[in-house]
Amino acid sequence: MQPVPSSIIKTYEARGPLQQFRFQEATAFDCFRCSSSKKSKLITIYLGDWDKRLCNGCYGRLLSIYDIKSGTGADEDRIDQLAETLRALVDESAIKRQEELLLAKDTRLAKLTPEAIRFLATSEKLSERLGDDPDLEWSPAVIGLCKAVEVEIVRRIIIPLAKQAAGASLGEDVNDKDIGRVAKFCSRPDGKPPEIGVFSHFLQTTIHSQSRRENSPLIRAFLSLLADWPGSNWLLEPSGLHKSLVTLTSKFRNRAAHIDELDKSDYEACRDLVAGENGMVWRLILASQSVGKKGK
Repeated sequence: MQPVPSSIIKTYEARGPLQQFRFQEATAFDCFRCSSSKKSKLITIYLGDWDKRLCNGCYGRLLSIYDIKSGTGADEDRIDQLAETLRALVDESAIKRQEELLLAKDTRLAKLTPEAIRFLATSEKLSERLGDDPDLEWSPAVIGLCKAVEVEIVRRIIIPLAKQAAGASLGEDVNDKDIGRVAKFCSRPDGKPPEIGVFSHFLQTTIHSQSRRENSPLIRAFLSLLADWPGSNWLLEPSGLHKSLVTLTSKFRNRAAHIDELDKSDYEACRDLVAGENGMVWRLILASQSVGKKGK
């Protein structure tokens, strides 16, 4: 017997952690997500917990996240969709206030791109309203952290690499299965920049392939670029940026894009990796500074 003063006349197929029931009479309840009071014959519960009832609006938002995560689209498409969902989940004025708060707490933030700051602020604001338990909305929050790293890599490494490689003959590199997508962007930098998983593989190839270091115009341009960056050893160490990217993608980004339900501890671990005291975004700033330059 369900703890509601009516009888179930229809049970709908569960959609991940979401389960809908239709009752004989309309029943009042408080949405556990937005705290609004509703009365309806159709009630959704979350994770099988009747204390976690959802209004239609919150059900729709959570269902859209579940549909993205359980879909058959390419990982990058799902990640982009979750990033768009993140933007829709937090009010614009709340994002702005969170940006100001984060900038006041850590002055290093001012050295990041506005887009990276926005991703960090939006993820943090969303995290404040979620509980400790597994929740679909932790996924877009984690994706926001990953996107902050991605936009910093594009700005600090990939776009400068495209400029460094301008005029080089990249035809063979474009057809190279390990570095081709980075080479394609560098040959036509008006296209979509490579994602962090693609750049991670490029970095792995650069670190471990001596033959490509000697023969690839793109990798030679990359190494030439790094020669002007005193802190660039972190970019070429196996235990440096590449290891951090592998952790970011395997433990957080890929799980967020698939059916796994993340929780607060996942978000906090990802946030520490990305923007903690010694986080990836701060290491990227130091690693990509040219001789005699500080900050941006």
